[in-house]
Amino acid sequence: MGHHLHLDTGKDSRLRFPAPLTVLASGEQLDALKTAKGAPWIENANLVQLELDQELAESHFRGDGILVVEVDPTIPASMERITQVRTRSPDRPLIVALASADVALVRTLVRQGVSDVVALPLQPEELLQAAIAVGEVRARQDEGRVDLAPLIAVTRGLGGGGATTLVTHLAAALAERVGSERVCILDLDLQFGRVSEVLGLQPRRTLADLLDANARVDGALLRSVAAVHSSGVSVVAAPHDIVPLEAVDADQLARIIDLVRREYDFVLVDLPSNLTHWNLSVLAEASSIVMVVEQSIASLRQARRRLDLFRSVGIDRRIVSVVVNRMQRRLFGTISLGDVEEALGHTVVTGLPAEDQHIGIAQDQGQLVSDVRAKSAYAADVGKLADILQRQFEEGRQLRNGNSRSGNRSTPVSMKRRRTSCRLPLPTRHRTRPTMPISTAILR
Repeated sequence: MGHHLHLDTGKDSRLRFPAPLTVLASGEQLDALKTAKGAPWIENANLVQLELDQELAESHFRGDGILVVEVDPTIPASMERITQVRTRSPDRPLIVALASADVALVRTLVRQGVSDVVALPLQPEELLQAAIAVGEVRARQDEGRVDLAPLIAVTRGLGGGGATTLVTHLAAALAERVGSERVCILDLDLQFGRVSEVLGLQPRRTLADLLDANARVDGALLRSVAAVHSSGVSVVAAPHDIVPLEAVDADQLARIIDLVRREYDFVLVDLPSNLTHWNLSVLAEASSIVMVVEQSIASLRQARRRLDLFRSVGIDRRIVSVVVNRMQRRLFGTISLGDVEEALGHTVVTGLPAEDQHIGIAQDQGQLVSDVRAKSAYAADVGKLADILQRQFEEGRQLRNGNSRSGNRSTPVSMKRRRTSCRLPLPTRHRTRPTMPISTAILR
């Protein structure tokens, strides 16, 4: 895990855990920690004064060691620190320090990805024990870590935008390229998920079985839950019953996603349109984010808001691929792809043609559009998108191997910061603009 901080506890042995240990706390707490007796290791820790009403800054997210953050449940702004850290640095061990916590609050913190909780005022011995325990757990996780498959998150700003249709066809296109039964879709749209429905599958088990399995989730259970489509794509279906989005155990979901990424070559997730802490974490972990938009003011407004949110939580915009669904090329009365790019301040990777009639017929039969229309332009363009993503992942894998990054999450980490030069050709004609600029309209 990189550098380590050696802690002299006064005993014969020297304890160690990932360095640097960073403590973000109020001046009062830090002063007490600095003056504590019998804790010389404090001198090697990174102590940063941050009052409870102060916001986290960019510098606070730097580093990969254990992070200790003071919070107060009565000050909502301080509690937001947990979400910010988990979103910006999802793999970083996080210890929360607070004055008092009941069982319900501790459970909530654990579900949000907190590694441990310590009491205030900060006591060196308790902090040391918590840090060592967290470091040991992380070391065991690193020893057992294997290469993880690329994670492609498909998201949309509005329902009915064609995200589920895209995720199913993109998965089938990837399966055709890497071999059947090596691609899996996780339907995380817990309330309105339709992946299994549009593929004509009737699974007996769903994602709910994996969420309920807790630590017992393993490859055998995953295979019993996943239903296989004729294209070779495996599907972990959304629960049969509507599940409140906030009821999801974020840690359990993370375990499930890691398991699926170890079992398959490509993993795609169909996310709900509503944003929560856990699906923001999924987006932050994604190797690639495919955002589906349409040529409408409402869709573009929501897409712009999402891009702004991604930037605010530290998601690299270079991993976001904007795809325009049901693309219209009429001369008048439409928003051009150029308008979309200008309004979003983001490149459009491709536009997908409107084939609603043929897609509807195919989905009614549990098939893909290429099964009912051999020369489907929609399927062809999705195939090109699959080629772009596959090439992007391969470039990332080569970079990782060249740098010999042992111990890191392989494909996602290596390709996450790479900008792909691939882009499907977009039509440049028909750029007639409406009276009000689209970029102005979506911001009104």
